[in-house]
Amino acid sequence: MSDTFAILGTPGFVRDPGRFDDETMLKVLGANSGNLMFQFAATQIIDAPLTHISLAETAYSDPVALRGAKALVFPAANHLRTGVDWTGLNAYLGLARQPLVVLGLGAQSPKIGGESATIAALKADAQVMRMVDILRDKAAFVSVRGAFSQAVCDALGLPDVAVLGCPSALINPDPELGRAMARRLALAASAGAGLKLAVTAAAPFEIREDRVKRDLERRLFGWATAFGGLYVQQSGGVAAMLAANGQWHRLTPNVRRSIAAILAPEMDPVELWAYLAGSGRFYLSVPAWRDEMRGLDLVLGTRLHGNMAAIAAGTPGVIIAHDSRTGELGQTMHLPRLAIAAVMGAGSLEAALPEVEFDGEAFDAWRRSAAATLTAAFDRIAIPVSPHVRALAA
Repeated sequence: MSDTFAILGTPGFVRDPGRFDDETMLKVLGANSGNLMFQFAATQIIDAPLTHISLAETAYSDPVALRGAKALVFPAANHLRTGVDWTGLNAYLGLARQPLVVLGLGAQSPKIGGESATIAALKADAQVMRMVDILRDKAAFVSVRGAFSQAVCDALGLPDVAVLGCPSALINPDPELGRAMARRLALAASAGAGLKLAVTAAAPFEIREDRVKRDLERRLFGWATAFGGLYVQQSGGVAAMLAANGQWHRLTPNVRRSIAAILAPEMDPVELWAYLAGSGRFYLSVPAWRDEMRGLDLVLGTRLHGNMAAIAAGTPGVIIAHDSRTGELGQTMHLPRLAIAAVMGAGSLEAALPEVEFDGEAFDAWRRSAAATLTAAFDRIAIPVSPHVRALAA
């Protein structure tokens, strides 16, 4: 009988989503559908039966949920951050008898830079420090997303972490994925009006008071509408979810006016909502998300996991870093990157695309290195690695 492992989170999709109301669905997603990406990635990395501990799968309160599991896998995100109630998560991790395996742990500064201030704030947060204590005592392996998060972990007393970016980078099995994306980027730059595009969008109400982020989002939204591209939303609460998945009619008139004023104040509201009704997306399934990205020439925007869905499909996903998290991940993984200044300084998308920075060979080399590090670590702790990850490592 194969070893089994427990994993915190969904299998990368929500089964029978109609059984959840809007608020419960957001809780299932951890308030961000991008979480589905790295949860799905964990299922693609581990070659063994998995029990998913989630509001939509096996309940946290199930007394037999962890029975027989060799380890508890924790696909992490911005868990080293203040102002969040980690009481329940800490209790669950602390009571588990299995060793913990943590993938993609990260710390986030409010702005690019700010490491010392971030560390000081985290040290003052009792729940964050409790989580660090649990991981130091119980984790057999911890990977973090970049050098910034590694430095934060070291300062908080969690040394010996591996810098491996986001596990979603290992979903696609093509060993020459970077080279293929470089070729597709060159084709996208010359595609003209026929370019098939998606924008990975920021949550409207989260950027409303930030002029730089708001102006950037308006520019990207304008490109999406001009090319008839997709508008992919991941978070922002019930209003953003409804606006992006064809249910704008369920929003109050005031909310509709507010979203329109944030995204495109000069656009006719009827045209805006007609566009979102046909081209808005809020995915509840990574396989469906990935499949739709396969048919596109280019995906770009500020949302890391929206771009990782494209890369999982073999489509260039261009990250526009506007905070420390996206900057750290883009740099660590050698992702295609476009500076905010290049976006705002370009008169058109066609003018901006030649400014994309991407080295396909460096991306491929990093993926080989990350796969090799992960494979060696999992071999040491007896976790079966999926054949395609082992092949990448080789």
